[in-house]
Amino acid sequence: MRRGGARPLPAEWALLAALAAWGVVPVIVMALHALHVHARLTGADGLIGADGVLGADQLQYLAWARDAGAHGLISDLFTLAPTAHVFLEPLSIVTGVLWRIGLSLQLAYLLWKPVAAVALFAAAFAWAHRLADGAGARAAVIALSLFLYTPLAWLFDWAQLGSGGFRFQLYLIGWELLPANKLWGYVPSALALALMPVALLAVERALEPPRGYSARPALVLASAAALFAALLHPWQGVTLILVLAGLAIWRAMRGWRTLAIPALAALLPLLYYEALARGDAAWKLASMNEVVARLPLLALLAGLGPPALIAAAGVRRPGEVVIERALLLWIAASFVTYFTVDAFPSHALQGLSLPFAVLAVRGWRRLRLPAALGVLAIVAVSVPGLAWDAQKLLQSAHSTTPQYYLTASDGRALDWVAERAPAGGVLAPTPFAIVVPSQTGRAVWVGHPYWSSDYFVRARTAGALFGDSMRPSRARAFVSATGASVLISDCAHRADLARTLAPMLVAVHRFGCASVYVIRRPGG
Repeated sequence: MRRGGARPLPAEWALLAALAAWGVVPVIVMALHALHVHARLTGADGLIGADGVLGADQLQYLAWARDAGAHGLISDLFTLAPTAHVFLEPLSIVTGVLWRIGLSLQLAYLLWKPVAAVALFAAAFAWAHRLADGAGARAAVIALSLFLYTPLAWLFDWAQLGSGGFRFQLYLIGWELLPANKLWGYVPSALALALMPVALLAVERALEPPRGYSARPALVLASAAALFAALLHPWQGVTLILVLAGLAIWRAMRGWRTLAIPALAALLPLLYYEALARGDAAWKLASMNEVVARLPLLALLAGLGPPALIAAAGVRRPGEVVIERALLLWIAASFVTYFTVDAFPSHALQGLSLPFAVLAVRGWRRLRLPAALGVLAIVAVSVPGLAWDAQKLLQSAHSTTPQYYLTASDGRALDWVAERAPAGGVLAPTPFAIVVPSQTGRAVWVGHPYWSSDYFVRARTAGALFGDSMRPSRARAFVSATGASVLISDCAHRADLARTLAPMLVAVHRFGCASVYVIRRPGG
């Protein structure tokens, strides 16, 4: 086994090219569809920055970036309740700075995509070159590390086997297991996954530095990787702490001080998140909303069983080799994180493809199966799943939900609110409301299921107002109670509220099929 220093071979360069191409698939799909519907490719009335199957998450990241660009720290823009600027997120800060110096917010966020693609490949490359022997084995490890997709997920869906709920559970496992898909709108997760093998390989070098080399640079690198991995994706931070603790115990506490430093670096962001959840109302609400049920055992066995069976054949005694122990501990720690962290437990499964890939390739060799058959097996556990995800992306891209594009009228209305509307929050119907913070920098009364209080009740109430199904007196009382200064009615809601809200309106601005209502506030 080699400790790195090699240059990628042609097959490995091809995998990097495949990863980069996969990362830009959403942008190409959205751009082509935008051209088809005669929308501009960038800006408020074209592509608005979302590039994943669930565009609402990217719109939240863009809202964070815009707020970070304006204030440094981030507040919750999905509520009109007073919120403090308390959240520090490094990617949002850099994106916000790029936006402030002149780049569009969409482009500033998309620039992270090639960074994340290179980081993911470099991490898989270093991981494979440390733990696999032979060019073919290393290429196989890189391929599986980046593109492993549980095969039963797409098979059950295409064959319509099982219930819809069970098929969704398998889809969720497959999505979590696939690092390449984190390039579709989840760049923080992609970078956190890339930092995991960096941290573990650096820890090994810090514990056992080559003769003539100091352990300090490796320890600094391990600590920095652990810090940012935990800050960008807390589940990776928990897993990494468990791996480091396991190494300390396995080594009978030899080198525990060295292991404690990156563990402490990973712990600091977790303590920060815990303080936010306890001390900030917005984060407390989000932490409660993110507590979801764990997947049933049958779904876990079906989703993870096939790759785990091959991986099991590759398990061998790790001896005294640090990284071999870390390889096994990574798998165990991921499942401990899954069963102990209540917030989106399935996120703990992210990263499992890297240790699975090493063990699967070793298992294939141990079973003495043909290498050509191995290539076919890699294709079978990657390409169909990727095609299935691409199909889902196409379905999302052609939906009418305003998470990828806006009509020209909606875009002009948002531009006016961003540049000319009086100060204050915005009331808008869902799902359009989730677009408002990132496009205007304004807070909304309801917008995001996890960050807006009583989201579903509020969404129904706002829908009744903009659907013109409220009595005028109740409508005026409701608008007044929200505290909003501006109402935006998008093109999906054609009701004219001017007469209903006339006693409390300062002005009405029409932008084609979209309307902006300026509310007279007390003392305004």
